[in-house]
Amino acid sequence: MAMTDTAEARPDIDATRTGLAGASYGGYMANRIATLTDRFKAIVSHAGLWDLPSHQAVTDASAYHRRIFGDPLTRPERHEENSPSFAADRIRTPMLVVHGAKDYRVPVGQGMALFQELQRRQVPAKFLYFPDEGHWVLTPAHARLWYSVLLNFLDHHVLGHEWRRPELL
Repeated sequence: MAMTDTAEARPDIDATRTGLAGASYGGYMANRIATLTDRFKAIVSHAGLWDLPSHQAVTDASAYHRRIFGDPLTRPERHEENSPSFAADRIRTPMLVVHGAKDYRVPVGQGMALFQELQRRQVPAKFLYFPDEGHWVLTPAHARLWYSVLLNFLDHHVLGHEWRRPELL
């Protein structure tokens, strides 16, 4: 957030039109930030952790997860303090959630659960799902689609442009 403050202080930056995007750990951070502030006009979460207790049980890196957050059975407070899902009711910022079905690091259920919570709370949201992609979108045609949707989402919410369904969809 300090880096955002510094960037927004520049005379060539319009601090009223900022967005945030993150992938993987950055997606987790985007989800956390969405529960802590509404200063951004839009947030993109790509392959981000949403519910830490359930993630620990389904990721292909559960030992790594436990090293960072502890075991949810013996250290539930660490998960409650750091899991964005426990603060879902604080999210007000429009979000684009992106996930691949073959993501074993952060399984697609994390993105689906986030999207469901956004819909339940009537937060403007879109879900971009890639059934044939993993943790990263690597297929060239899918990467073009990813950029098209991401830029359109940010143009709409940050710059105030009319939403246009990307032709590639």
